[in-house]
Amino acid sequence: MTSTDRGRRISAERWLALLARVCWFFTVPFVRYEVRGGRCAADLRVAVIAANHRSMFDVVAGLICLHRFRHYPRFLVHRTYVEGTWVGPFARAVGAIPVDREGSGAASLDQAVAALRSGIPILVMPEGRLYWDPAHPITTGPAKTGVARLAVGADVPVVAAALVGTELVMPLKARLPRFNPLRRKTVVCQVADEPLWLAGEDHRADTGRVMAEIRRLMELTAAL
Repeated sequence: MTSTDRGRRISAERWLALLARVCWFFTVPFVRYEVRGGRCAADLRVAVIAANHRSMFDVVAGLICLHRFRHYPRFLVHRTYVEGTWVGPFARAVGAIPVDREGSGAASLDQAVAALRSGIPILVMPEGRLYWDPAHPITTGPAKTGVARLAVGADVPVVAAALVGTELVMPLKARLPRFNPLRRKTVVCQVADEPLWLAGEDHRADTGRVMAEIRRLMELTAAL
């Protein structure tokens, strides 16, 4: 890693840490954050962090929760946001990796694998799109195999995480969060205590293992 790469990495981490603090400061009057689990997080610095995706508030909640572990992963973000006039400069400052949904995604995966190999964690939401079924709250949507391809390609583990309660803060079709200081919502981030090591070429089966672990963590939050 060159000195320029190290400088960019430190700069992105500082931006993410600052953003986590700012998000917490402005949302904590309305949202109660509970971070559970994560026994492996203290010693494991590089991994693919995989979480469910049920609300646009997941990004804020995930950033705040991971800040508790001093983890500042890069995000895979749709290319239009990275190249946008308003969001673009910020997305680039935090090291977001652009994803082209219309293409094969190979370039994005290669960039993310390179980041992992250089010691930078990556956060992915394998479902790719929002999925929330009120009738079956402990379920996940169809998942893409990118999470397995990243982990196997970079030879790093996957740390699963479940986000529960974000759908109450910002429901599926809401344009803005529903903040009410008199009715604070609770968001739980349940992080796996043990990482998942994936291997081989059956990325679909490996992705299934990751999503099963996310659902297990979701069930755990409901049981507590």
